[in-house]
Parts: sequence; C-alpha cells; structure tokens
Amino acid sequence: MASTILKQLREDEREARKSLILEAVLKLFEKKPFDEIGMRDIAAEAGVSPAAIYRYFPSQDELFMEAFIKDLSSIKNVFQETFKEASQKSLPVDPLEEMGKAIVHHLIHNEATFQMMSYLMIKGNMPSYLLARFQALQSALIDKIIEVLTFAGISDPDRTISHAFISSVMGVLMTFRNYPGKEIINAEEHIHLLVSLIAKIFKKGLQP
Repeated sequence: MASTILKQLREDEREARKSLILEAVLKLFEKKPFDEIGMRDIAAEAGVSPAAIYRYFPSQDELFMEAFIKDLSSIKNVFQETFKEASQKSLPVDPLEEMGKAIVHHLIHNEATFQMMSYLMIKGNMPSYLLARFQALQSALIDKIIEVLTFAGISDPDRTISHAFISSVMGVLMTFRNYPGKEIINAEEHIHLLVSLIAKIFKKGLQP
C-alpha cells in the first residue's frame, strides 16, 4: 500500500514538472521565434537545469511537439465556443464564417499556437507516442467542423470537405498573417474578408 502511494506521488511529481516545462515553452514562444529558443532558455524559464529537461523529453523537437499538442486544445475550445454562440444567434449569422474568423482571430493573437503549428508543418514528422495523441485531437476538431458545416446548411459534409475548409482557412492565414508591409490589424481585416469568401464558396459554390 505504502509503495503504491509513493509510486503515485512520484508520478504526480513527474507530471507536474513536465507541465511546468511545457508552460515555459509556451511562454517563450510568445516572446521569440521557435528557432531562437534553446534548451537553456527553456530551463531558465522553467527554473530547472537543462539536463533535467532531458529526463522528461528525449529531444527539443519532441518537447516542442508535445507543447503544441497541449496548446492545440485551445483551438478545440474556440470551435466549441464559436459554435455555441453562432447556434444561439438568429440568421443571417453564418456559423461557418463565424468559426473561420474565430480561428483566424485566435491564431493571430496567440503567437505560441501559431508558431508551433507552423513548426509542426515544417517538420512534418512526429514520434508514434505523440502521433496517437495528435491524431485523436485532430479527429475531434474535424468532427466539430463537420458539425458546424451541417449547421451552416451544407448537405452531408464529410471529413474530406471538413479538411478542405480548414485547409483553406489555414492557407490564407499562413499566407497573409505576417505579410511584409502590412500591420497586423490590416492583415487580420484582409484575412477575414478572404475567410468570408471561402465560407460563401463552400456554401454556394463559385458563381459564374
């Protein structure tokens, strides 16, 4: 009994330290680009030694990926809140457009999430133990998009249509978020216009 309790306490302590390190990564991503962040920076932010980090994360890449997966849940919360608000509004509010704009707003004003998403897209690979968690979370996000597509009046939306919609929104965001010569507020306005167009195309198709 005592050994079981001791084992649980050790596991709880381990998880608390991992969480502390992940939070340090998220804070640093708000301050500087990921390619300027080293293990010493993370250790200083978390208040641990660089060597201690490797007891919890095999490499800096895997640390960054796990931080991203942890933060990705914030986008799921955006989906849930936006869908709830849109479903409570009377027409002509377009839930598809509202969701797209909410995602854009979140990723423009949350530097850590945007940087980690960009990082993951560049790396393009993930260890299997993280991949399973990422795929489960991604599946839940896609299911939520299908729900919004259905609510927006699109007949029988499937995962392919859901992928196409979120990819279109993310492509516009990646292209124009840090567009040279544009202030962030102007970039956001332009992206919102494009997201409105994307939502209309998905609902009505391209008009001749």
